Amino acid sequence: MNGVRSIVLRAVLAFGLSFALWSFVSFSENPEETARFEDLTLQVVGLRDDLIIVDANGMPTTTFPNVDVTLRTDRRQRSELRPVDIRVVADLSGLGPGDHVVPLNVQPTRSNLSFSVPANGVEPPTIDIRLEPLVTLTVPIKLEIVGSPPFSFERGTPELRSNGELISNVSVSGPQSRVIRVSAARTVANINQLRATYNAPLTLTPIDANNLPVEGVQVKPASITVIIPINPVVGLRLVPVSPIIIGSPAPGYLVSNVVVEPPLITLTGSSGPLDAISLLQTEAIDISDARETVVRIVPLIIPIGTSPAQGEPSAVQVTINIMPIPMPFQARLPVEVTLSGLGGDLQASVQPNVVEMIFAGTTDQLTALAATPLVVQLDLTNLGPGTYQFAVQPLLPSGVSIVGEPPEVTVTIVAIPTPTPTPEPDSSPVPETTPTETPTPEP
Repeated sequence: MNGVRSIVLRAVLAFGLSFALWSFVSFSENPEETARFEDLTLQVVGLRDDLIIVDANGMPTTTFPNVDVTLRTDRRQRSELRPVDIRVVADLSGLGPGDHVVPLNVQPTRSNLSFSVPANGVEPPTIDIRLEPLVTLTVPIKLEIVGSPPFSFERGTPELRSNGELISNVSVSGPQSRVIRVSAARTVANINQLRATYNAPLTLTPIDANNLPVEGVQVKPASITVIIPINPVVGLRLVPVSPIIIGSPAPGYLVSNVVVEPPLITLTGSSGPLDAISLLQTEAIDISDARETVVRIVPLIIPIGTSPAQGEPSAVQVTINIMPIPMPFQARLPVEVTLSGLGGDLQASVQPNVVEMIFAGTTDQLTALAATPLVVQLDLTNLGPGTYQFAVQPLLPSGVSIVGEPPEVTVTIVAIPTPTPTPEPDSSPVPETTPTETPTPEP
């Protein structure tokens, strides 16, 4: 029995010594090191669809403080670790309305990356978040008309339209504390000295009971078309020209403005046909997939029983201004810069190798963009030694754009130095030596 115990103890002791030796060798060859990353962008996840993040004044906000992170990992991984390999997350899952102190977590963006976060490794370790219910309220449209037509013209009953349909109410959405203050959506139409029907798209402004604007809410639709008939009392009628536009601009673009020259045409005719005309249309203008301003000269469609007055044109010039759709949210994200295509006898470096860029898009688009590392590869094919400037232009998904001018990086290319020739060894014979036997003492 004692023999078996002795064998077991020896085996345990041998295993312990082997493990200690392995640990010592591994730590000596690949010791632990710390890595610090500053000003990392905070990502907020887990927010319920019926909640919204607000600041101390109840205004919606997507602005959060940048975070400094200190990580502990081995030397091998430390040499490869970059800011794009980690992300700092504030998880709002399960949180309801109110004020919350949310801890910040550090997560790897690569599955083969391992690290630990020491105590006080995240600065700040928490973030204060205020959540409010996201509510929608229906309010009436308040149209204010200023000015009056000239003598011999009169104003008719206004019409409010959205997408061609009559409308009298709009929806207002946002933080509950802001939405409940909205009593109406106001717009102002100026018809002073107009001689033709007023027809214009107008922006709606949410207002409270004191007629003061309410910020932090969204009105849908954000603008409406206001039509106010201006009718003459004689056999001449000055009619606004309304071009017929078909098709839609390319994805991500919208029609910002339409200019008609001349904007008004005087028609003559009997009172019946003239009374039935509120606007003068043109032949159709197709703007399908347009990405820039469209200018066309198009004929007018003259109604039966009327004709242009003497000296009036039969065609007009229509300018349709097209612009990119403005994005409501922005995010600052890191972008790594790598090099490719360099000749075999050259070497290159890039400064800086990580740049921060501001991207604009919807919340979902920016969240998806931040979930994967952004990398831009610069092609150095056919470039020789020298210093070059490159604009960083990452490939972005549809609907996401860069805010401002792309940052530039400096790439320095140099020739690889030619090795210095090694001198030939001396070919002179080396005298041989005969080993001398050393007597071994007997035990």
